[in-house]
Amino acid sequence: MSVLLLLHAFPFDARMWEGQEAVFDEAGYEVIAPSLPGRGAADSSLSSWAARTLDLLPGDFIPVGVSMGGYLAFELWRQAPKRIPAIVLADTRATADDEAGRAARDETIRVLREDGFDAFWEGLAPKLFAAGTSPETVARAREIAAEQPVESLVASVEAMRDRFDSTTTLAHIKVPALVLVGKEDAVTPPLAAKEIVTGLVEGRYAEIAGAGHLSPLERPAEFNEEVLVFLHEVLA
Repeated sequence: MSVLLLLHAFPFDARMWEGQEAVFDEAGYEVIAPSLPGRGAADSSLSSWAARTLDLLPGDFIPVGVSMGGYLAFELWRQAPKRIPAIVLADTRATADDEAGRAARDETIRVLREDGFDAFWEGLAPKLFAAGTSPETVARAREIAAEQPVESLVASVEAMRDRFDSTTTLAHIKVPALVLVGKEDAVTPPLAAKEIVTGLVEGRYAEIAGAGHLSPLERPAEFNEEVLVFLHEVLA
């Protein structure tokens, strides 16, 4: 049985995958969905997150990483390429933060610590969702995000700010790779996804209409279909 490692986006936890876990399980996959950063929230290194995640897994696995989860998927590949027969990257990018991006991360940390969650969410939410996303989906996302400890969120921001540039990693990913992106993703737009595909050896590209930066949450049926069709083709 193939193992799917579902790696959620910031600022959520494993509950982001509520629309995927049962579907993937029924399709015959073993699903593992850790909440990041996991134990030791003060640890803000993606490399250490990857090492801990690998300890959870008994053998080979297929990372399905969204946004921050995609950054972790790249790190998992660098640490354990022989254990990964395929990879799914959604609403993410290969490049590291530039100077402006790092400054924006620092500002996010300041807002979280000084102004609190409401101010943080007010600034972030408009960037996350497509225009037609249901109010119920937005409310559920906010509910999950609001339950994250501030220091866990800070650790996640630090990990993203300090992540490696994975552009040169792409050419070394010599397994089938699906790159998904919401057509209305304003954070990591389709152009960023196409740049990933261009650098991959066996990259496939798909856009999800009606989705922004959180395609598994916003359009779960379409996301699930793209992933399952891909896995059926490459693992058959």
